[in-house]
Amino acid sequence: MTDTTYPADAGAATYLLTVRGKTVPSTLEETRTIHNATAGAPQSAAGARSLGDLSHNVYAPIGKELDGQLLFIDLWNSVSGLGTFFSNPQVQAAAGQLFSSRDGIVWARLEGFGAFHLSLPSGRSIGAVGALQVSLTSIEQAAGAFTAYAASTINIARSYGMVSHSTWLRVPNPGETPTQEVIGVDFWMDPDRMNEYYDLRLGFDHFGPVFAGAPDTSVWRSAPGDWVEW
Repeated sequence: MTDTTYPADAGAATYLLTVRGKTVPSTLEETRTIHNATAGAPQSAAGARSLGDLSHNVYAPIGKELDGQLLFIDLWNSVSGLGTFFSNPQVQAAAGQLFSSRDGIVWARLEGFGAFHLSLPSGRSIGAVGALQVSLTSIEQAAGAFTAYAASTINIARSYGMVSHSTWLRVPNPGETPTQEVIGVDFWMDPDRMNEYYDLRLGFDHFGPVFAGAPDTSVWRSAPGDWVEW
């Protein structure tokens, strides 16, 4: 049993939080130390979880073009709790110790976009993530394109070690105008095999008519070392 009280809006629906930014420390090891002493400190982690933070994972970039960046991917089940947590001055101060600049975005799950979640083989774990961020010409038309992409690639992608594929719509901050910006998130077992698969460029022809511009794509590996995650 637990005495923890969760926010009233905490439910089965989950929201994706991505925080991507340039780190203040010059090395990943220094960043890890600060992360574990701030965001990963027992009191901070417990506070986030009590407000609806179901999971928190840390990813380091693959490739020189993203050197010095870091990516957090969290799943929350309370939008109000998320807002409460990040409006806390201590949380803001801790973020300032980690990131010199950052972009934190909340995303809502899109249904009908060909998402899939496959089991991990025994002894394997998530080792990498691929992200695609883009504005769409039409959410309704894009659903068919994304589903067709998933249908045409799922078998080959799994043979390269894909674990899951999902698409999310950007949630506007209070007072902001809603957009048609989405993020596609793929989880993989192995970063090298992930990159080999993406180099094949399979199924991209489905996206031309529904992308409103060039997508921002990036690839990441699970951050090495002992990071506090949950």
